[in-house]
Amino acid sequence: MSDDIPVTSTIAINIDAWIERAKADPVAYAERQATEVFLAALGMTRPYAHEVFLKGGILMGVLYESPRQTGDIDFTAVSEPDPAIAGELKQALNDALPRASAALGYPELMCAVQSSKYYPSEAMFPKATGPALKLHVGYAHRGSPQEKHFAQGRSPHVLEIDISFREPVNAIQILELGTAGATVSAYSLNDLIAEKLRALLQQEKRKRNRRQDIYDIASLLTKFTLDDAEKEQLLALLREKCAARALNCPTPEPHSLSESEVKERARKEWETLAIEIGELPDFEECFAMVDAFYRSLPWD
Repeated sequence: MSDDIPVTSTIAINIDAWIERAKADPVAYAERQATEVFLAALGMTRPYAHEVFLKGGILMGVLYESPRQTGDIDFTAVSEPDPAIAGELKQALNDALPRASAALGYPELMCAVQSSKYYPSEAMFPKATGPALKLHVGYAHRGSPQEKHFAQGRSPHVLEIDISFREPVNAIQILELGTAGATVSAYSLNDLIAEKLRALLQQEKRKRNRRQDIYDIASLLTKFTLDDAEKEQLLALLREKCAARALNCPTPEPHSLSESEVKERARKEWETLAIEIGELPDFEECFAMVDAFYRSLPWD
């Protein structure tokens, strides 16, 4: 773990409960089991266990009990984007994944990194402002029809792992995954909220719609209250994160979140969240809560 990044807490999470919530859907159930295996395997690798931090929708689900489904597993890496990292990380994970499956009680669940891709390109990866690495981790059960495809590196069941680099990180927390002794490093609450706010402010320049971030931040604000010192830290981190992506992120101002383009992009496809979470909260209420919190940050 980077000596420069403080650990705010160590939390034992009930990842089994998160997995069991998907038991009615065999595909989602197997995907969550494979996700647990991947997280445990990452925690077994060195030095990546101390350099790659969980964030995004999976963190929202396993730690903050969000019902929202998400396909990707998002991380930030504090190591430099070395072109050799894809091969080295693939080897380290493929060595650890069988051990993680056995330790977690899934001896019949096979997992392996099938492919990797650099963004924006392999040549630009070390020099880009916001480089990223995507891994495809295939999984299959022994004796299943998918086992043959898995052996050929073409499993139809895949976890998509997105790792971003050169992302400011203020603090992390250690998540203990059940009883097998597995742990994974993850974003602090402030880092999670700051990055989601930054993603909302980036929508126009990146031509993206981020309705999930309004939902996630509103969900967090119903569970946590930040004091003045925490809000001050959050604003400083938001400014740092926006500066790190200055080419496609405006400088944050008190009114930035309520700009019409930002709000309308966050509203788009809001109704589709009902597929993931069931009962859908009102967008205007969620947005008003997030915007009021955003404006309450110590801008002066």
